[in-house]
Amino acid sequence: MNLPSQPAITRRVLLALSCVASCIVLWGCASTPEREPVHGKEAMVSFLASKDGRKLVIVGEKHHYVFDGDPSVASMLRWDGHTKISPALVGEFKVARNQSFEGQYVLMAFDADLTPDDQAFLTRTGFARTDMKYGDRTGPALRYFGTVRGKRYEAGVLKEGEGVDFSRTHYLNYVEQETATGPADKAAPTPVGRAADGSLVLGGAPLAVVQGGTDYSCRARLMDVCFFK
Repeated sequence: MNLPSQPAITRRVLLALSCVASCIVLWGCASTPEREPVHGKEAMVSFLASKDGRKLVIVGEKHHYVFDGDPSVASMLRWDGHTKISPALVGEFKVARNQSFEGQYVLMAFDADLTPDDQAFLTRTGFARTDMKYGDRTGPALRYFGTVRGKRYEAGVLKEGEGVDFSRTHYLNYVEQETATGPADKAAPTPVGRAADGSLVLGGAPLAVVQGGTDYSCRARLMDVCFFK
């Protein structure tokens, strides 16, 4: 029986190793996402809420972000003193392939701007006491952190007077979580519509523009967003 020569054995080993390496490379390509997450931002145009505060819409130039308000936010929006609260978005909204999203926000107000009744109401609503520096102000304050989860849609056109009077242009930052299965699905048309009288509605519930915030928050630059009435 003839045994293979040493060069033949070496060639076979190298061929086998080459095949293994090729398989590893192909497996790595198949398991690595073909698309990286896409980071972007869009200017905010308005903030809409149903009267009961259970349906909320952040209106951007390109998209409507529709989500349910939690009980604390719903209660705060119905409160006559809601313009004393300064809201801000925290970080990026994470948008999944199916256009569902999740994001964080903070609501805050300094004690100096609140009456004792205001402070008692916000504490009952879920605001926590803290000492903080915000812009050029420092002192005791009440603060509330929350999470929003909802769906992103194509933006619809608003009429004059349906935007928020921002003190400056504010942006909503987002990251689209694209995966190896393909890019994000196209956003569906906005569910925000018009009643017979031309007013805004969502699922049959009337929507109103939410104005709010205080001058000092608009001068501050620590947070991303402030509302100005």
